[in-house]
Amino acid sequence: MLPWLAAWFPGLNGVTPRILAAGAIAFICMLAVMPPLIRWLRAKKLGESGAKNEGATVVDEARERKKGTPTMGGLGLIGCIAFATLVCCDLTEARPWLLLAGMVGFSVLGFLDDRVKIFKGAHGISSTTKLVWQIALAAGCGYGLYLVGQHDAATLLPGNAPAGLTEGFYKKELGTMEYTVRLATDQLAFPFIPVEYAIALGWLLAPWAAFVVISCANGVNFTDGMDGLAGGTVFMSRVDTADHLQALYVSGGQEVAVFCAAIAGGCLGFLWFNAAPAAVFMGDTGSQALGAALGLVAVATKQELLFVLVGAIFVAEAGSVLVQKLVFKATKRRPQGGYRVFLCAPLHHHFQYLGWPESKIVTRFWIIAACCALLSLATLKLR
Repeated sequence: MLPWLAAWFPGLNGVTPRILAAGAIAFICMLAVMPPLIRWLRAKKLGESGAKNEGATVVDEARERKKGTPTMGGLGLIGCIAFATLVCCDLTEARPWLLLAGMVGFSVLGFLDDRVKIFKGAHGISSTTKLVWQIALAAGCGYGLYLVGQHDAATLLPGNAPAGLTEGFYKKELGTMEYTVRLATDQLAFPFIPVEYAIALGWLLAPWAAFVVISCANGVNFTDGMDGLAGGTVFMSRVDTADHLQALYVSGGQEVAVFCAAIAGGCLGFLWFNAAPAAVFMGDTGSQALGAALGLVAVATKQELLFVLVGAIFVAEAGSVLVQKLVFKATKRRPQGGYRVFLCAPLHHHFQYLGWPESKIVTRFWIIAACCALLSLATLKLR
């Protein structure tokens, strides 16, 4: 909508106003939408079920204190992000639609999972069913990004390839300046390594995207266990920064930036209600969708491997669960039983067992996440 209004209001023209508008709209919408949504969730008794009684006594005590707190607040979060994206993005670009499709698809899957947990007293829909749908959604969006990349190559490279450079490089003018960048289509780029050594994945981008997106979705889902702990990240791509930082140039990457701004604004608005003591939780409805969105952004901007650093908290949370399960299963035949690397997994529960208050865990995780985000930006200069 804003690109259309820019014809009448020139001040709205350009990427920066749309990025700022997307963040502001998502934030303001959250402040307006969440109070009635929280009341509705309470009325429908869509709240946390409390202790799971699986032997994790410290965690069960914390969960019992939060019993009845409305969950599935991700309905409002994802709705506001989607609204801000539709208002501020250029909808003639395919990438915003693919990002929205992945985010909303994972949100629907998380919503169904939350409903089973609440009304049937179970652990949610079966792991196999969930994984099949996650693979289908993520691979579908990944294949869509592959097709968009092939379309960009077919329309942008012919006639714009600079002499003396290998195939895939693109000559682009920005104002009075001319830049030479490598066009992002289906490559896998490596941190610290020049973009000319990026590997073209071809149609394998689809299964690779499925792996990245599902990993991110589950990483954020594991992290969503304390008031205000789960968060988001933003990545921007422009032709001038692509040349300056020697990153792959994503055609239409400005729309990805607008989408990321909507996520940032939505998450900031959600923290208004989710800060301790939380008035609402996002549930799998929000956490799986946010994780999937971050994974798709990483694939769309060709920064999948850098996301390991950007989302270090998510990686550590998911990794702690994986390590705990693998080590326990490998050593369960010992006379004293299976060995536990962590007192409890995911990682934030380990620190709960060490006696750290929840507020300290959340704040320190936030600090680490901020440092990792800044460090990841610095690595782009080290190519």
